[in-house]
Amino acid sequence: MPYTAKKSVLIRLARIWARPLWWGVQTSGNEQLMRADVDRWIECIGNDALVPLDAYSRFAYLAGALHEFRNVVHFRMRQSPLVVRIVLKKIYRPDRTILLESNSIGPGIFLHHGNGIMVSATSIGRNFWVNQHASVGYSPKGRPTIGDDVMVAAGAVVAGPIVLGDGVTIGANAVVVKDVPPGTIMAAPLAQPLRKRT
Repeated sequence: MPYTAKKSVLIRLARIWARPLWWGVQTSGNEQLMRADVDRWIECIGNDALVPLDAYSRFAYLAGALHEFRNVVHFRMRQSPLVVRIVLKKIYRPDRTILLESNSIGPGIFLHHGNGIMVSATSIGRNFWVNQHASVGYSPKGRPTIGDDVMVAAGAVVAGPIVLGDGVTIGANAVVVKDVPPGTIMAAPLAQPLRKRT
């Protein structure tokens, strides 16, 4: 549902619909983190019509239009009372193909084309960007630690008790099982023909 200025009626409805979800965020004590997430999503989406909206309208739009955003909201509500979390998860369903699991995730996490994303890390820094079908998680020895401003592209696998330094980019379909120093770009080899079809 790309937002245009002509859809202001839908935004007004979304503001009503999303009010209990926003209340759930407020009960968690993570309202400031959620505001930073909203700002990051608006920046990453790049739709200029969303920029002038107030913070709560942006939240309401994202919660209504992007199911993957709701996964982030539910992660931020982990400190809310159990009953609140259960009820809100039933009403505002997250994407079941997305797993977010970490002791902490810094502000500005963005799930791009959220589908089939699995992230399990000891900690994740600010402005983490992850694409569809990426897998970040356990090996038999442990799970990763992710720095600030890290991007993990579509289909990539990051596994084990490794560290991705600040500013790291993991390219599409890359498999990473060793520490990556800050600022490094890791890329998978391009596909090569084995033989011509006859």
